[in-house]
Amino acid sequence: MGSIKMRQLSTFVLALSIATNSLSAYSCTTIVVGKHATVDGSIIIARNEDTDGADDPQNMTRTPPRQAASLFVSNSIQNSNNNRFNWEMPPNALGYLAFPNWQSLGKSSLSFEETGINDDGVAISATETIFNSEAALKADPYLASTGVTEDAVTSVVLPYATSAKEGVRLLGRVIERAGAGEGFGVAFSDRNEAWYLETASGHHWLAMRIPDNSFFISSNQGRLQQADLGDTMNAMASPGLIEFATKNGLYDPKLGEFNFFKCCISNTEHDKTYNYPRVKTLLQQLGGVTYEPDDGLYPVFVAPANKLSVADVIKALRNHYAGTVHDPYQQQNPKEPDRPVSVLRASLSHVTQTRPNLPDDIAMVQYIALGLTDLAAYIPFYKGLAEIPPSYQGATGSLDHRATFWKYRKLQTLVMQDYPRLASGVHEAIANFEKSVADRQIAMEGEYLDLVRKDGAAARALIQAFTNSILTDQDALLAELTARLTRDLGLKNLTDQQMEQLIKDTEKRYHFHGA
Repeated sequence: MGSIKMRQLSTFVLALSIATNSLSAYSCTTIVVGKHATVDGSIIIARNEDTDGADDPQNMTRTPPRQAASLFVSNSIQNSNNNRFNWEMPPNALGYLAFPNWQSLGKSSLSFEETGINDDGVAISATETIFNSEAALKADPYLASTGVTEDAVTSVVLPYATSAKEGVRLLGRVIERAGAGEGFGVAFSDRNEAWYLETASGHHWLAMRIPDNSFFISSNQGRLQQADLGDTMNAMASPGLIEFATKNGLYDPKLGEFNFFKCCISNTEHDKTYNYPRVKTLLQQLGGVTYEPDDGLYPVFVAPANKLSVADVIKALRNHYAGTVHDPYQQQNPKEPDRPVSVLRASLSHVTQTRPNLPDDIAMVQYIALGLTDLAAYIPFYKGLAEIPPSYQGATGSLDHRATFWKYRKLQTLVMQDYPRLASGVHEAIANFEKSVADRQIAMEGEYLDLVRKDGAAARALIQAFTNSILTDQDALLAELTARLTRDLGLKNLTDQQMEQLIKDTEKRYHFHGA
């Protein structure tokens, strides 16, 4: 769009502003990959966490082990139902690393701890917003004011999960006893397997083990279908799920096999543009699968066309229909009906990789990107990291120049002012940086493996030094790119207040409403 004069700024910002609609805006895209479907035998759970605006960061926190019992009390953050869910937390809780919403920091209970790894090496991705069918909810409604909601799942489950399957069992028990306050899907992984759970109604749920040779995609709509509930190695459910469905006319055994999607998942016209395109695109990108009917009954577990790497999953999480007329950024079309995977209101994206045959400190890696995934680098954070970087703590809902989240938000907003002209240079810089980080990872891990048997503390210090070094380089990259773009766009003299408003209004323009 060329240079913008300061005297034109207020008019420019006003032109970008549009009102958000009243639908829930929490929306995500989840990818889970079994160990025989990856190039290195690792297990992957990954998700874009898309919040309701541009100013909603997640921070990295470490919750220490706890011997005493406690009480989780919902903060009701961004919850119009004033949810009052609480849960007795038993003693002997495991410590864990997670990414809670900034608004809950300093409160008695954290909220929206979107992804985490506990001391036993169990990982969670919570949660994918989904919606159960009208008929299922008529029979067994959500407990909106007292049931477990997305803000609480990690906090009440991860401290006690000693395996992925145990995480499923624990969350299932919470849903059965307290009820679900809304619909959601949750991924779990450990060194052996990955599982995915979806709500069915206020008190019912279904979970399935991801086949080792397959991957799974979800995008704001329940995806599970057929499940053999007698095969407890691969499926788990609330007691009496099929009987509940039969009794309430959701399922007729005379018409064939029980299908969870058909009886318990909402499937409307809205899904055809908001959810279907993401599932279709990623099934094609990762599995070479083309599915034409607009019925929502996409293949659930799919063998990849080629075994998948972390880089393949990252590429999928960056998808915005590039190279097609549906690319809203290249086409500068915020009214594009097909909602992309990568959106500006993302707070963070994670790719959590578990490599079963490596020592604990480096077996689990969370690749974290902040903001719009298309314009953010994925940074590896190892389970053995001793000190959380200061720039990944303390981000609030206001622009600051210390937090990495806001550095990315500023860069991404600048690119979005003229995406067709500016994005390619940022893409190239990020790709080169990620390649450098990957090369340094290989070297660091090799040195770690040589050293860990002799001196565990020194080996862990390598992880910290590596992390500190790449974050220093990331800061330098962001500073250089941001300075270049502000000069190019004629925005060098923008105040912090004006930049914060530009960030918010640009996101509103490309919001892609509704979950």
